[in-house]
Amino acid sequence: MIISFILVFTQFRLILTIVLSVYLISLAFFSQYYRPQHLNYSKSWRAVSTPLSSHWVREFRQHERKIFSQNGEDGVLIWLFANIGTVNRPPRFVEFGVSNGEECNTRFLREHLGWQGLMMDGTYEKLSIHLHRENISSKNINELLTKYKTPTILDLLSIDLDFDDYFVWKSILQANRFRARVVIIEFNYMIPANENRVVDPTQDARRWTGTDHFGAGILALAALGQAYGYTLVYGEQNGVNLFFVQKHLLVQQKVLGDVLSVEQLHVSKPITGWSHKPELDHSRSWIWNDTIWKL
Repeated sequence: MIISFILVFTQFRLILTIVLSVYLISLAFFSQYYRPQHLNYSKSWRAVSTPLSSHWVREFRQHERKIFSQNGEDGVLIWLFANIGTVNRPPRFVEFGVSNGEECNTRFLREHLGWQGLMMDGTYEKLSIHLHRENISSKNINELLTKYKTPTILDLLSIDLDFDDYFVWKSILQANRFRARVVIIEFNYMIPANENRVVDPTQDARRWTGTDHFGAGILALAALGQAYGYTLVYGEQNGVNLFFVQKHLLVQQKVLGDVLSVEQLHVSKPITGWSHKPELDHSRSWIWNDTIWKL
């Protein structure tokens, strides 16, 4: 019996070793596969006038890849910056709502492509990776960016606060002290694409309670971006994040006309089928048409 146990244990260790080896080799290959050299970004550290694809804004879906991001954001960002380049040397980002920084939108950029930047979270802090514990609101966001010496022009801004993301982004846009060429922001896919509404963050202090009462719909965020010179270019297929690019970059590359409509970009059925339970407290209100969508 002891000999049988030893044989089984040995086989288990062998199988586990093989599985781990395959995983590590696959991760290493994937990291190398998506290095700038593979994508031929000879201009990866500056803005580019000639993209890799003349219709790149319609090709995001095939490039979705998850490495350290929650969904396919890693691959989308790599494809996006392969086509528009970056302006900072090294490229700079700000991301908040990152938890402990292990699963987030900028980890691959930071660890494998040499990006630098600021991360903030309301619970976690890890100074070795420039992750700071801060309670972020629309009232203090610009002061926090100043506090950590954020450059005026960012290559990427990523917002994930689970509730009032819209108003924090709006505060940054209105102050006009910091501007990102690309913005990723969480949205509420359960709000129909024809409803321009967002939570009222001043109505109560509960914030997100695990229900579908959170965030902003795709139309509200598209309208906000539009009002400040941004164009919605993609919504990843699990219905969590939207991607915005400064409109003048799309005009410069003559791809603005290729951008899909809000209705076409809206993900009404996430690929994993996730959803939140309905909000039963009907006293919780929405703000409608905070920013007008212009056709």
